[in-house]
Amino acid sequence: METQVTAALKGDKEAATAILRNLDRLIRARARRIDRQHAEDLAQEGRAALWRSMSRFTGGSTSQFVVFAERTVTGAMMDAYCTMRYPGISVDEAKLWRSAFKHAKGDADEAERLMCSGELAWRMSPATAKAVRAAVSPVEALPEDLDTPEASGSVTGRSMGLVGVILSTLGKQQRAVLEMTYGIGEYGRMTDAEIAATLGIPKGHVAAARSKALKRLRDKWSGSFLFA
Repeated sequence: METQVTAALKGDKEAATAILRNLDRLIRARARRIDRQHAEDLAQEGRAALWRSMSRFTGGSTSQFVVFAERTVTGAMMDAYCTMRYPGISVDEAKLWRSAFKHAKGDADEAERLMCSGELAWRMSPATAKAVRAAVSPVEALPEDLDTPEASGSVTGRSMGLVGVILSTLGKQQRAVLEMTYGIGEYGRMTDAEIAATLGIPKGHVAAARSKALKRLRDKWSGSFLFA
């Protein structure tokens, strides 16, 4: 491969093509790690980025080139992923959110604070941080807008009607999390922090309970007209 790298740096297109072919397994693996569903689209972005950037390689060994290629490909695919996954905000804003969320160990409130604190790469205004948070981590919608009056009719007390029947298949905590999240029955819409305080559970458990509840609903009701 070292001969191919040398030739590619001199403008040999066949050598460059051979390098891409040799590295295709690495490129595909990185793409699957980022987003398995869109892995092929991301892999294509990675291939294109590597093709364009070969002339910038200044190392002298095959191992150095592989490191350079991996960084180039992963960076390009992450940019493409952020653009696809988080429309309406810049790639840099999406990356800062991901970094803050990782540092905050999944605590969205702490991640928002970090983005405004200047403790990471750069500081956002509170208004921008709030907008970015809303863009990258919206509350997952109930399938078919289950919480709307048109779909559920009048929902009161312990969640009556069709919505109540469906929610009654969940455990007590999961049902309560969904009711508080979507303002069903006696609850108005509540934040994760408010839900956690009301139920007496750690805030990090709220998102996990909501995700499990929605998955259970989809699995159980996927064959019904409501989730068709």
